[in-house]
Amino acid sequence: MLNIVLPILSVLSFIAGFYIIFKKIPVIKNIPPESVQNRETFFAFLKRILKSAISVFHPKKIKMYTLIVVEKILSRFKLTTLKIHKTIELLSKDIKRKSQQEKWENQWFSYKNKDKNKK
Repeated sequence: MLNIVLPILSVLSFIAGFYIIFKKIPVIKNIPPESVQNRETFFAFLKRILKSAISVFHPKKIKMYTLIVVEKILSRFKLTTLKIHKTIELLSKDIKRKSQQEKWENQWFSYKNKDKNKK
């Protein structure tokens, strides 16, 4: 469960960050160029960050991570279903054993009743 929640939260936080940045673009455009001398401009910074984000969120990496998470989920699901199957099997064997015991007791009592009736 935690494997699913953390990626969702990180994606939502990135979306919120980009929303805040794009909300502030008009204010950033009004900054005079003289105050940014010898510094990286916001758009150059944004371009550099986007390039690094694209390399981090490469489709092959996302596919590999998704496959790993799906494999873990399916493995846990398989383990759970096997445990449930084993429990049901044990219960059915116990019920079958009790049923056979009741059947034998019933046959024994009926046989004994027949013997009493014959006398």
